[in-house]
Amino acid sequence: MKPKQTKRKGCLRRILPSVIVLAVLVWTGSLLFSHRKPNTEGLEHQLSVLTYNTHQMGMYAKAHENPVVHFLRKQDADIVCLQEVDVYKSEKYLTLPELRKALSKYPYTYFDFKIYNKRHQYGIAVFSKYPLLNKNTIRYTSRGNISNYCDVAVGQDTFRLFNNHLESNKLTVTDLPDSIESGAIKESAQRISGKLESARTIRHEQVRAIRQEIEKSPYPVIVAGDFNAIPLSYTYLKMRSTDLRDCFLESSVGRWGATLTKRHVGIRIDYVLCSKSLQPASTHIDRINCSDHYPLTAIVKW
Repeated sequence: MKPKQTKRKGCLRRILPSVIVLAVLVWTGSLLFSHRKPNTEGLEHQLSVLTYNTHQMGMYAKAHENPVVHFLRKQDADIVCLQEVDVYKSEKYLTLPELRKALSKYPYTYFDFKIYNKRHQYGIAVFSKYPLLNKNTIRYTSRGNISNYCDVAVGQDTFRLFNNHLESNKLTVTDLPDSIESGAIKESAQRISGKLESARTIRHEQVRAIRQEIEKSPYPVIVAGDFNAIPLSYTYLKMRSTDLRDCFLESSVGRWGATLTKRHVGIRIDYVLCSKSLQPASTHIDRINCSDHYPLTAIVKW
């Protein structure tokens, strides 16, 4: 082998690891930080979508004192997608008729309850200023989580809206070690690891079921909700795939976008995605502490 060729190969061996690391860092950053300014020139139509995990509707307080209801009444989004909607039969707590009345500016609604018994109803809801057609539940394994879709008629245009609440990790304070002894720490780590793996497996099943419906859609889609997964996860990457845009990432530059409150780790697990025929115009995260999530509002144009 000629000396120059040997030197060239040696140089490539030294440089290649750095190039790979740099590429991984760039890819990771592109999923965590917003990085694109929107170009909406010439686009005449727009739709605003708010998604919010309400943490059991502000812990089921009556409408007149419910912080989640107060927040939603002040908003002017065209469509509101809610997760963890919890309404009760007893008049002591927030009831479904009371919630409908409080948000009566949205004449079109779609409630899909995963838990439905004599005491309460728990699931997801869509409130819309535009007609909601062709309502369907997406069936998958879960005790308390659910997804659905419906078609939104906006003038001459129709969009298929997906509202999602994917499997939670179900971690609680009791999962933390009760002492600093190695045995307690090991037991806690195993318990947390088991919960994370179980939830991850269920989410993978869920996102595959949702993607099947997305790919069948005859209309451009908007996919909103609480994925309970970070942007580097299989769940997010599978949901977004190559045919959807992440509205947060493509409507600004240099924002982090955490959707869990300050009491939790500052990560993004709530999303609004849209078909590539739609243009993300802006996103806004309201830093309010009515829930363990922040509400996210996205505006798309076409």
